[in-house]
Amino acid sequence: MKKIFFAGAGTAGHVEPALAVARWFQENHPDIESHFLGTKDGVENTLVPVAGFPLHMIDKVPFPRRLNGDLFTWPWRFVKVLRQSRKFLAGADLLIGFGGYVAAPAYLSARRAGIPIVAHEANAKMGMANRLARRCGAIMLRAFGEDAPERVGIPLRREIIELATLDPAARRAARAEALRTYNFDPHMKTILVFGGSLGSMKFNETIAQSQREISRRGFQIIHAVGAKNALPLAQAGYLPMSYIEDMALAYAASDLVISRSGAVTVAEVGVLGIYSLFVPLPIGNGEQSENAKVITARGGGELVNNSEFSPTWLLANIERLMANAENWSAAAQRMDFPLNASAEIARQSLKVLTHE
Repeated sequence: MKKIFFAGAGTAGHVEPALAVARWFQENHPDIESHFLGTKDGVENTLVPVAGFPLHMIDKVPFPRRLNGDLFTWPWRFVKVLRQSRKFLAGADLLIGFGGYVAAPAYLSARRAGIPIVAHEANAKMGMANRLARRCGAIMLRAFGEDAPERVGIPLRREIIELATLDPAARRAARAEALRTYNFDPHMKTILVFGGSLGSMKFNETIAQSQREISRRGFQIIHAVGAKNALPLAQAGYLPMSYIEDMALAYAASDLVISRSGAVTVAEVGVLGIYSLFVPLPIGNGEQSENAKVITARGGGELVNNSEFSPTWLLANIERLMANAENWSAAAQRMDFPLNASAEIARQSLKVLTHE
């Protein structure tokens, strides 16, 4: 029996795409075992076991991005995590990486063991781990880049794909049903605000200080505050939630999205044709800004720096943003991101696995 290891951990943006591909193998090639590498701190601790796949833990050893004490102890800690990943990868037939902390030691261990590598880059700007994968001889697949021959898109949840493929009449019906579910007014425009699975203090503070005025102007808000943050009181036209379990339902109800610009979010709002205000998280190598530009360059949204996003800015621009959203929706504009990414990544990985 062939064995595949998935190196996708830390955030839902790394784990969910990996799980989607693993499920494809489970459904189409049950003779192939799928295993995951992870760390004790990542969302994979919940998502992977619930999906029914074995999860093997290694230490989390991010490369220090500034001069501090961690920089001097990092080499020894990284050697330890290399040993851990080599132990788990022994006997694997293929490694599929999706970036993140576990990917770098997995790529190096796979190369040393002669295990072929497929790496998927979800962001418009390649991260450090996947740049390492390329140097390790990986088959590189990209989510974005219209002219890139290796462009395969991002694996999306089935319910998002189903919503994206509805005809206009069915989409209007889905919106009406979603608004009824939320007990919202079907005649009012709806804003969806979320800052990722952990929420965003920046977003929470901005909405807390501007929500009453936004509601007074005739807009209603769905607001995901993050599971570990205090949940505000719900009000007429304002629905705070710790975490949105059914993102397709929230998207179906929404006329405008305010969010970070992680790769999965950009892909989702892009295929759904929802005009978005992106507030990139100012960390990493600037990948969130580059992700947002994939859509803003086509007129499907706007980008504002995290430092500029404030209650004053939002109240000064909310009517303009909603007008842009109405125009984008009326023109039925959508991004032509591939909707079969899970199957395409799996098929290309299968070619490597079977030496085709």
